Amino acid sequence: MNAHEITYKGKMQDFKFVVTYGMHCFTKDGTPYNIPFKYQDARESISVCLERYEASKQLQHILPNLPSLMLYQTTEEKYFTLQMMNSATNQLEPYKICVAFFKENRLMRIHVLSAFFARTGPGAPGEPIPQKPVSLFKVAVDTAKKPRNSGRPKEVNNR
Repeated sequence: MNAHEITYKGKMQDFKFVVTYGMHCFTKDGTPYNIPFKYQDARESISVCLERYEASKQLQHILPNLPSLMLYQTTEEKYFTLQMMNSATNQLEPYKICVAFFKENRLMRIHVLSAFFARTGPGAPGEPIPQKPVSLFKVAVDTAKKPRNSGRPKEVNNR
């Protein structure tokens, strides 16, 4: 998955981000959808999951709609869920996308840490999301105010 730029047009300000993707968008060990191929970075080696791989192809089409979705924050990341067709099960399922917003030098960055069909935990069927939602523009304003190279997830260094 290639890095790309995306611009979100706000009422008072536009925000341009460089978007990158982590390997957990398309890998996970121990699923019924694993193939006998390991993907490796500087920290780990993990199996490719066809379910995640097929779904990850939609990420570039989902991210432009981020202003219309609500983000939820945990300690280290933000995430959002949406209903998406799972090509492995042919079912409409909640798809959870975990992202980190940070500033690298002068660039605003979105790094997609992981993306998967949520079957357990917050956002899964019947599981409420306990966090209060925030808008993309609130997150973007806060990220723009941060000092350079702050809040960078360790996974970004694993190239």
